[in-house]
Amino acid sequence: MTSRSSPRATGTWLCLVVALMTLSASVSSQNENQWGGEDGQPALCDISEDLVFNGTNANNSVGWQVSLGDRIPGSEPSAHFRAAVEENITAWGWEVHTQQHVSHGMNLTNLFGTLNGTGDEERGRIVISAHYDSRNVADKDLNVSNQSLPVPGANDAASGAAILIELARIIPAMNLTQDITLFWNDAEDQNDNYTLGAEAWADNLSDDEIDTMESFVLLDMVGDRDLQLQSIYIGNSTLKSRAQTLGGALGMVNGTTSCTGENGDGTMQYNITAYVGDDHQHPDALGIPTLSFMDPQYGEKVPGTFGEYWHTMEDTPDKVSEESLGAVGRLVELGLRSGAFVIYEEEQNQLTDEDTTGDEVEESNDASEPVSRSLTGLVILAGLSLFAIVGLIVFAEWKLKR
Repeated sequence: MTSRSSPRATGTWLCLVVALMTLSASVSSQNENQWGGEDGQPALCDISEDLVFNGTNANNSVGWQVSLGDRIPGSEPSAHFRAAVEENITAWGWEVHTQQHVSHGMNLTNLFGTLNGTGDEERGRIVISAHYDSRNVADKDLNVSNQSLPVPGANDAASGAAILIELARIIPAMNLTQDITLFWNDAEDQNDNYTLGAEAWADNLSDDEIDTMESFVLLDMVGDRDLQLQSIYIGNSTLKSRAQTLGGALGMVNGTTSCTGENGDGTMQYNITAYVGDDHQHPDALGIPTLSFMDPQYGEKVPGTFGEYWHTMEDTPDKVSEESLGAVGRLVELGLRSGAFVIYEEEQNQLTDEDTTGDEVEESNDASEPVSRSLTGLVILAGLSLFAIVGLIVFAEWKLKR
């Protein structure tokens, strides 16, 4: 004998199917809205297929900068660097200007390239920065006779300056919504004086410039052949979380699978937090969301330093690789293309790790953590809803049989 469901039972089961589809769509929607805003998180893997950052170009730029000589504030090599950068990026469509300052007896020059976005008049601005000066003394060199000599400065910081130059070449074709400023800052690393160029820039920002700045992204010591980017104190927690997600998509985070199906290589180690007083601290103090990309271990560990090559005559181009420069450049490019460096007003969270102490702090190493947390709540909700629906079905079937 074949049983036949009643219309009421069929309708009940249909409601169950619709409810499950709705919950599934809700979970999917939550997964796609990680960045916030009206459009939600873009498909990172789709965007990553279009990345064009060229690590070879950046590596060649590192060699060129070192060949100029000592890029000490006020020097001829420093002026030569600025003139060459200005000539190139102007040809690529950027508007160039400089700011001169005097600090601690040094004449320093900040260099800026600006490009207007395609958004409306209320669009914000993203600033990406690196210092272009090389240190005037190799005070950490084990050879005492070298300690008064100027550092070649391949990784610290021709690497970051080189990435900015390559970004200047490729950004105009991206048609980004936000205005972009590339900021080569001066006098970050001279004697016992640090971050002077970034400090002077921040001190001269108007209230309107501060209010419209979406984020400040810093690149410092990012070319090490053995690249190990760490979470840098201080920084905006939302931007750090997104950076780790970007890194996961590009295969840079252990325990994740990249968009191409490869296991993460561990070049991004945000489970370690390092305290570094750097250029980003000045905009951070103004309430601007900041993010610093940096590898604070350059060579083997040496107590009290950022590695055996840091502030020594060994900071040479052979310690830098096009692979590392390319990885960081693509990380920034993916962040720009995906809108990761824009925090929408409804999700503004100026938590800046100020409750963190010590050089190393264990954090999550899962690039998908922002998604996982939100999905956990949705899964619990789905389970409870399903339990309630099944209960209603059982009750309805029992009533029909009576």
